[in-house]
Amino acid sequence: MPLLTLVMPTISWEEPFGTCIRAALAGLEPPDEALVVFDGPPPPPPDWLLESPAQLLSTGRRSGPAAARNLAARQGRGEILLFVDADVELHADAMERIRARFANDPELAAVFGSYDDRPAAPGVVSRFRNLLHHHTHSSHPGPATTFWAGCGAVRREAFLALRGFDEQGYERPCIEDIEFGLRLSDAGGRILLDPAIQGTHHKRWTLRSMVVTDIGQRAIPWSRLLLRRPQGRSVLNLDDTARFSSLLILLVLLSTVSLAWKPNLWPLPLLSLAAFVVLNRSFHALCFRRGGALLALAAIPLHGLYFLYSMVCFALVTLQHLLSGVAR
Repeated sequence: MPLLTLVMPTISWEEPFGTCIRAALAGLEPPDEALVVFDGPPPPPPDWLLESPAQLLSTGRRSGPAAARNLAARQGRGEILLFVDADVELHADAMERIRARFANDPELAAVFGSYDDRPAAPGVVSRFRNLLHHHTHSSHPGPATTFWAGCGAVRREAFLALRGFDEQGYERPCIEDIEFGLRLSDAGGRILLDPAIQGTHHKRWTLRSMVVTDIGQRAIPWSRLLLRRPQGRSVLNLDDTARFSSLLILLVLLSTVSLAWKPNLWPLPLLSLAAFVVLNRSFHALCFRRGGALLALAAIPLHGLYFLYSMVCFALVTLQHLLSGVAR
């Protein structure tokens, strides 16, 4: 079995970091190693962490998770780099599955998993957002052209050959792992999404944090990345279902507004919304199974809002891109 180097960046020693690093350490075997990187000037570590097998590193100043992971990757000695976020509690069999993937497939460059369908944080928005991530990954198993550093492993040689994550372009949590996955795929590296490799997500979302994070750290930089890549390959969130869902939500919005002038068009927004629900019925059914009717009903407007602001961001970034091209 290949030697693993666990890499976990963090900005705090507080929970859920303790729960997540303990779960990750439990899956290691000698002579695996664990590197915990504090992003910024670290406060005194807790005694239990100092007594653990983890080696503690520090970026010295707040530099972002991309730089923190790169620092550990350069110092690690494992054949496989396993990146785990400080709010992801790995399942007991996650590392065994990762080892098996690489041991059984010498040509595999990287593999990543998914959040499970039982998020730790309570609340409608938290459960919706974490279940959406789970559903997106679990619905796209197999070959991938992207990567996820929340629970993902890559051969160290391939990672260093591409100079790791783009720490200059992404100085805060962003889409540095997606961008790396695209570069790895372009270089001929084979990436696999295995939804059976899972961890429990402990992040608590509010409506505001979901919208702000999705727009500023995902939708806008992702749109800019796609526009720099004219081949525009479909990756996870950008499949045909997502595109049709965005168009349906736009139709719901426009047809609802048009009712002020054309009240006889009232069936149109209802039919559009019904089509949206049917198209995404597998995700809404998951919400019902995990949160009952309340979560399933709340997921419909939340899901629509998610597609709406993602679509608006892409449209605005595309317009900016076109105008800057004209100006040049």
